[in-house]
Amino acid sequence: MENYHSESPLREITLRNGDSCHFYRADIGDSDRIIEYINSVAVESDYLSFGRGEFTMSSEDERRLISSFKERSNCLMAVAKCDQSIVGLITMQGGSRKRIYHWAEIALSVSMKYWGMGIGRVLIELAVEHAGRNGITRIGLKVRTDNDRAIALYRKMGFEIEGKLKKFMRVNDDYFDFYQMGRDV
Repeated sequence: MENYHSESPLREITLRNGDSCHFYRADIGDSDRIIEYINSVAVESDYLSFGRGEFTMSSEDERRLISSFKERSNCLMAVAKCDQSIVGLITMQGGSRKRIYHWAEIALSVSMKYWGMGIGRVLIELAVEHAGRNGITRIGLKVRTDNDRAIALYRKMGFEIEGKLKKFMRVNDDYFDFYQMGRDV
């Protein structure tokens, strides 16, 4: 599969399974593959804020979103690729007004096949590094209170639980609480 990235990888690692993984800032050429990736992880886990068929963004909308993230220094969209397939994604969106420009929210997902291989850790590291270079002094995230693996990773990366959002998500007839976690940069 063709590589659409004009830039060098942000990072390259060898995964615990021996595969090579490259991390890039998302490029508009990734739009279709990002949509494909999001739709695939939507059916793998109920921990995400969207489920099967709920991600309805068009290719053009995704390209606009990627472009907008590249234009704002307090935003980042980065992908992890193994064999040219996207296997992980992080978005970091900073505040749009002067008073909250320093604060950003991240959202992270990794394909289930690649859980526990270090991809999430590297994506968070890239977001924190980007934040530090671009005036972001605080990063927040939301995570389901029963997502023990993710919570453990976020704690290792310096995030602390700051509060609880009750019944934040509903899957079918079940409600789930979320933690708001945060860290200084």
